[in-house]
Amino acid sequence: MLKALHAEFQKARRRRDVPVAVGVALVVILWVGATYEIESETDRARCFTMLFYAVPLLNTIVMPLGMAALASRLWDCETKGESCKLLLTLQSRENLFAGKAAMGLLESLLVCLVEAAGVLALAALKQATEPLDAGRFAWLVACTFVINAMLYFFSLWLSMRFRNQTAALAVGFCGALIGLFANFMPVWFSYFVPFGYYVPLCCVRMLYNEATRTSTFTPEPLRWWLLGVGALLAVLAALACRRTIRTKEV
Repeated sequence: MLKALHAEFQKARRRRDVPVAVGVALVVILWVGATYEIESETDRARCFTMLFYAVPLLNTIVMPLGMAALASRLWDCETKGESCKLLLTLQSRENLFAGKAAMGLLESLLVCLVEAAGVLALAALKQATEPLDAGRFAWLVACTFVINAMLYFFSLWLSMRFRNQTAALAVGFCGALIGLFANFMPVWFSYFVPFGYYVPLCCVRMLYNEATRTSTFTPEPLRWWLLGVGALLAVLAALACRRTIRTKEV
């Protein structure tokens, strides 16, 4: 296991996966910072609440494609030059899956940590006066990690099933559009769109008053059951990847 993970680290260094993972998180943070401006003391007094709402919304657009990019890069090394057959003479299929799974989870965790640091940096930059709710902040990080992992394993499965790595990227792009569309539908509809689980798992709800053109943010109950569904889907996608590697013809 450790040897497989070390090999994946060596591959990732040459693929420059770390800058890609950091870039995915920075796209979300910079987009949030440019979209949600702090213009008054009222905004500063609810800065963290606004960020807790905005980040999941932007994750819905960015993360499906970002996780697909990371997963396709992680498997692309094995498809170039038909090198998978040679690779499997050097390590077992179980060992290969363990290395890919561990590396993908670490990259997903890196995305979450950079994003979490970005939320704190934005709050400091915008001079937030609202105290940080550690529980809801931890919920944001946990939900992002679980759904990222789910999307990563699903994209990795697509990369294994199709020789052309564009398939995973195309599905990720379509998933982002579907997830964004689900946000404009009733909440129950979003439960059937795993690509957009970031928003129904959001701990904040925004109510917009068209007459006064003001937005009101209210706390949302934490949907633990939906987080459990996301974790279950991540496990099922990981098992599908494992089965694909074990039965893959080379």
